[in-house]
Amino acid sequence: MYIWGIDKKRLIVIAFMMILLFGFSKLSRVSAFPSRTELPPHLIFYFANNSSLLMRDYYTNQSALEKLDEMLKNPEYISGVDSITIFGSASLIGNFQVNSRLSYERAMALRTYIRWKHPGVYNDRINVLPSVFNWDVLIDLIQNDPNVPNREEALRILSSSVGNQLKVNQIKQLGGGSTDFYITKNFAKYMRTATSVFFCIKEKQEEVQEPETIEIQNDSVPVVVEEIEEIIPEPIELPEVVSPIVLPQQNMYKPLFAVKTNLLYDLLSGFNVEVEVPIGKHLSLAGEWIFPWWIWEKKQYALEILNGNLELRYWWGNHTKEDLLTGWYMGIYGGAGLYDVEWKTKGYQGEFIVPFGLSGGFAHKISKNWRLEYSLGIGYMTNKYRKYIPQKCGYDDEWHLIKQKSEKSTWIGPTRVKVSLVWMINQKYKK
Repeated sequence: MYIWGIDKKRLIVIAFMMILLFGFSKLSRVSAFPSRTELPPHLIFYFANNSSLLMRDYYTNQSALEKLDEMLKNPEYISGVDSITIFGSASLIGNFQVNSRLSYERAMALRTYIRWKHPGVYNDRINVLPSVFNWDVLIDLIQNDPNVPNREEALRILSSSVGNQLKVNQIKQLGGGSTDFYITKNFAKYMRTATSVFFCIKEKQEEVQEPETIEIQNDSVPVVVEEIEEIIPEPIELPEVVSPIVLPQQNMYKPLFAVKTNLLYDLLSGFNVEVEVPIGKHLSLAGEWIFPWWIWEKKQYALEILNGNLELRYWWGNHTKEDLLTGWYMGIYGGAGLYDVEWKTKGYQGEFIVPFGLSGGFAHKISKNWRLEYSLGIGYMTNKYRKYIPQKCGYDDEWHLIKQKSEKSTWIGPTRVKVSLVWMINQKYKK
């Protein structure tokens, strides 16, 4: 049979080939982009320590940025995304307020990249949420490590509903700082600066089928048409959008040096002053001068001491600029001096040297500019002294010191005990 001069079989073959070509062209267009199920629901980007600069060649940022660009260029994928949420984060280590601002700046860096590279895509639906630190990560690390000091109490604090800053403070104080020291030493590499981008996918709505229309045939038997109820989907509740937290610039303070006085010496009329200068985050150099110079000739009392000491200290733990010279420390010290001590009918004059000593102590804040420090020093001391008695004699009938004997002694043990009041001289800067 021929239709318009074309064989019917040939016409069927041509139609079949056209259907196949159309199907392959649709398939190639669909496979040009990965399907929605192949793309991840969130991406993670990393930042260097104390930095909010988004670097492409840092850790896995190169592949993450390529995947982000691929997703935002895919029309099929972005049509199903309702919003983008960027969770900025920092670390548990260091000052909480500084980390709060750092987490916000990291989230803003990612938002700026999306707006610059993909203008017009979700500009009004990008939410920035600074989270400071992902507590679930730390909880999981502590649960999998039975050696964490005060492990159960730490998990209770992290799982509680108190504020983030209070959690940080409680962890730092737990076990006298032993828990915080263990977390910093063993988990710091896992707590580094990961900032996440989450994509909120729209819920797929079921298509409402049109009721089937049945043609009524011209037969004597009536045809019953079943009425199909139209399905109306329930409205979808979208997640609440939290407005971004904008943290204003804060005035921060870093210590330039500290001025101290030992209250125990002051109680004994031994006036003294000490100056300590921080060197980096862990070292400091301190110089001390003790200078009581009292004499009461009528009652024959005297307390005359001149003593100078130098000390190099190492401060344990991680410190920010604001909390330098706090916490536990160890140090080495040395010094020398001379003295004249008289009590009624006898007295001693001499010179002493402490060539080497080991010190240890602890300092804590009592206000923004004031601190208390407790320390003990154990060292080796040599003492060369002369014993004398005061007498009123001579042609002038005045008091004279009559030498009785000279001796030399050595001592290994405590050579200093301190309870010091510390005044911090700070420099203000903006963070």
